[in-house]
Parts: sequence; structure tokens; C-alpha cells
Amino acid sequence: MLIRPLPSAVQPNPSPPSQPQGALGNRGAWPSPSGRGQCKCRLNRSDCKYALQASRALAVRTEPAVQAFKPTLGADVVPTSLALSNGVGLEAVAQSPVAGGELVLSDTDDVVPESGVLCDEALRNLDEYRRVEAYSATVSSSAHISSGFAYSTAQRNQIRESWDALMRWSKVFRTRKLAGSPLEVAKKIVVFGGGSFGTAMGCALARQKSDLEVVLLVRDPYLCKDINTLHENTRYLKGFQMPPNVRATTLAAEAIAGAQYAVHAVPVQSSRAFLQGIKEYLSPSVPIICVSKGLEVGSGQMMSELIPSALERKQPAVFLSGPSFAREVMQNRPTGVVAACKDGKLAKTVQGLFASPTMRVNMTTDVVGVEICGALKNVLAIAAGIVQGMDLGNNALAALVAQGCSEIRWLSEKMGAKPTTMSGLSGLGDIMLTCYGDLSRNRSVGIRLGRGEKLEDIIASSSQVAEGVATAAVVVGLARKYRVSLPVLTAVAQVLDNNLTAHEAVFHIMNLPQIEEA
Repeated sequence: MLIRPLPSAVQPNPSPPSQPQGALGNRGAWPSPSGRGQCKCRLNRSDCKYALQASRALAVRTEPAVQAFKPTLGADVVPTSLALSNGVGLEAVAQSPVAGGELVLSDTDDVVPESGVLCDEALRNLDEYRRVEAYSATVSSSAHISSGFAYSTAQRNQIRESWDALMRWSKVFRTRKLAGSPLEVAKKIVVFGGGSFGTAMGCALARQKSDLEVVLLVRDPYLCKDINTLHENTRYLKGFQMPPNVRATTLAAEAIAGAQYAVHAVPVQSSRAFLQGIKEYLSPSVPIICVSKGLEVGSGQMMSELIPSALERKQPAVFLSGPSFAREVMQNRPTGVVAACKDGKLAKTVQGLFASPTMRVNMTTDVVGVEICGALKNVLAIAAGIVQGMDLGNNALAALVAQGCSEIRWLSEKMGAKPTTMSGLSGLGDIMLTCYGDLSRNRSVGIRLGRGEKLEDIIASSSQVAEGVATAAVVVGLARKYRVSLPVLTAVAQVLDNNLTAHEAVFHIMNLPQIEEA
């Protein structure tokens, strides 16, 4: 509801019109159109309320428009309190009827019924009124900002108290590196694989403790030599200097001997053969910290199923996942991950091992949820890349990612995952990073597909594995097994298998039946 001030040129006239007509019905009359928006009318007590603001009196009617009215106030007018619908509190006078007065009406489109626009002087007064009101509101809301603070004193006190309470809680529960902590006890950690993320996680551990021996088990002797002589992973993380307590070897027995923990960073599709090859050197008591994400082609197994299957025994294992680009870990930028394990004590141990001022490690027992989210987000990232490669815009990208998140949630819950995992670091956090981040390998594959490149050419020119390519077909198999419909993720598999072009996939997805959001 708007408020219109009375133009100063208009003077009160107590004489009511002889024959009410026009927009006011039986409560007022408009003169001829040449009257320039002025009218004389009688106002009933039930029709309006009067409010004084400075030297003006404002009248607010209930229908159909908002008026500004300067009445002839009588001695029996009693002040009261009135809160107008626009949220402004005014001192009001509304206790007695008024015999008559001068009234200016306008509708919500600033057009005066039956008489054209307001006269020039009325418009000038109206503009001035609005400017004064806007300036007053601005001054009131920003007075504290001019003193160097963004909030009022009361708000600042509330914010400070809330922050202090959080810091007190943090002081009590903060992870402290005391004598006997996992990192203090550890003397040697082996990293399976010399890829970008395995290297980054090994360096993150080595930076925390200078006398900790971190050994990368790699296949390529040339890469091994570069790491040991140049202290740089020249193939995957060129330009990043590694801590001096990190070294590499191609000998499994040498790498594993004496290690208290093993970080598994071998691509999922190569993990079974790798684990079978080193199982005789790996003690059944050494915990595996798995950072590989994906589903094995053929078996459809997650890494939590693949590890005991390949080793043919039970092996303590924790699954580390979350939004974590290797380059940013190497740059020592703040990162958050999740350690998932059915054994809460082991998860806490891994938390203490990796937690640092630049790495936050949460814990969960939902291994299935963490693994499924970590595997399927790679497929969704390919879809996101396709949308960006086709230049379909941000609306399409946001809609696609939202649909993909729902599909991941549907399948993971059917497989026994907790719904809350989807909204955590390993779910939504990892999805956002992989679908929007420029360093995402799976997103890059999708972008090139969206631009019309062939999959075989993309794979041939890539130095690193995009797990989503292999995982897409496995996802379709799981969807059939658990009877879940996954339109976006299935469409990605169709595009990768060259059964659909990217344009055809988008067309078919957009023309699916319009259904209720689930």
C-alpha cells in the first residue's frame, strides 16, 4: 500500500459534492477531466484513518486506492497509534469523522481515475515526499555503518556472544596433537600410487611431521627418479615442490615394510590387480586409507567391497572422501574431507592423522553413502561438463545438477545410505566441486563431449583417469538392480556409449513427462 501526500497547492474545502459519482462511488466525486486530479468529497469515519507526520496529515483508505488527505482537524481528534501496511509506524489521529476535505487519489499504477495524471505541483510534492522518506530510511539503517560497523550495537553484541560460545566449545573439543596421538606414533606411511591425489595426500602428511617417512609406491621408474632427485611429481603435479621426507620406490616390499598405515590412491579399475599383487607384503593389521572413488566395472563393487575381495581377507579400512582438488591440497589451502568407517575408533584415528590447520576431517559410519556419492558425482560431473560445452547457460546447469543430486540420493538411500550424507562434504560438497571446478577431470571430459569431440580422442589425449567414464555403465546396472530411475545419469552412459549425441540427450531429458518433484 502506497501513501500519497496532499499537494501543498490544494487547500481544504469542507463543502461536499452535491452528487457523488466516479471512482469514489457514493463517497466522493471527480470533476471533469480538466480538473487535473483534484476532487472534493466527504469521507466517512469507517473509510479512512488519519496520521500526522511532520506538518502533513495522511489518510489511508481500505479500498481501492491509497490517498493523501489534509483534513480540517477538529478539537475532538484524539491521538492514537497506527502501523501502516508498509511497516512505517506513525502517530495517528483517527478518532472522529471529518465533514469534508480536499482529496487526491491514485491507483497502484500512479494514474488518477477519470482525471488523468496529477498536476505538476502535486507530482513535485510527491517526489519530494518520496525522497525525504527514502533518505530518512537510508540514514536510519546506515548510521551505524558510518561509524565503521556493519550492524547495530544490539546485533553486534549478539554476534559476539554467539562467536564466543562457539570458540569456548571449540576449545573443549579441539583435536590436540598430544603425545601418543596417531601422528606422533606413526613413523612410516606408504602411499599406493603416484597420481596427483595420492601425492598430495602424502605431502599433506609429510608437512605435519618432519621425521615421518612417506613412501610413494609407483610403477614408472622415471617418475620415481624425478620424485627422489627433483622432489617433484613431474607428470601429475609439475611445479609443486614436495617435502624432503617424501620419497618414491617401485618395489612393493620396500615401500610397505614397517609402514603403520597405507593410503590407497590407485584408480578403481586397476585396484583389484594391484591389491592382489601386494597382499603378501601387506600385514592384515595395517589399516588402508582409501581415497579412490568409483565402482568396479564388471562386479559393480564399491572399494569397501573390492578391498576384502581382492585381498581375500578382512582388512581394516577407512574411506576418505570430500571436495579436495590435489593442486589445492598441495598449495596448503583449506580443505574439508570425511573419514568413513564402521569402526568409529579407526575413523577417529585417521581423523587425528590428517587433521591440520588447513585440513578438516569429519567422521561418519555411513560408508555406503560416502562411496556412492563419491562414485556417482563423477558421472554427474560429465553431464555438467556437457551442458557447459554446449553453452546451454547457467539455468540449465543448475537444473541438471539439482536433478543429478536427487538421482544420487534416490540410489544411495535404496542401497542403505543415510539421507544426511548427501548434504555433507562427501555428497553435496564433492558434487559442487566436481561439477563446477575448473580442475575437474570428469567435467573436462563432458565439456569436450559437449563441443562435439569423440570420447576415444578425449581419452587418448588425457594423462589422468576420469573415473566417471567407466562408472557410468555400472551406475545403470545398479539402478536396474535397485529399481530406481536415473534419467540424467543414464543419459550420460548413452552419450559415452555413442548411442546418443549430447544434443539428442538434452532434447530427450527436457521432454520427459512433467512430474511432481521428489
